[in-house]
Amino acid sequence: MSLIFGSQKRHNIAREDVKVDQRMKLAKDMYMAGKIKIMTTETIPGREILSAFGLIVCRSYVFDNAFYGLMAQAIDVNADAIIGYRETVSFHPEGDKYYSCYGTAVRMKKVK
Repeated sequence: MSLIFGSQKRHNIAREDVKVDQRMKLAKDMYMAGKIKIMTTETIPGREILSAFGLIVCRSYVFDNAFYGLMAQAIDVNADAIIGYRETVSFHPEGDKYYSCYGTAVRMKKVK
């Protein structure tokens, strides 16, 4: 059957790519709208940590994929902020760059 109709695996990969693209678009839209905060510090002024979901990491050869992929992971666990944000870049002998973005996903509440 795979000779006539193509590989089933290839179709599943295409569907997964669409899901990833939708997650990344949602993450980018939420970040640009200010609905998810990102801080290099361990606190956000005027807010208190309600719950911490732990360290999240995203890596890619494309910076936007690493950055917005990190946002998508935070959204997946229902976080509204990432604190302690850091990013690194590794350089490979062929000239490629490999980006790593990481931080702690948290849920915040406003302090009165």
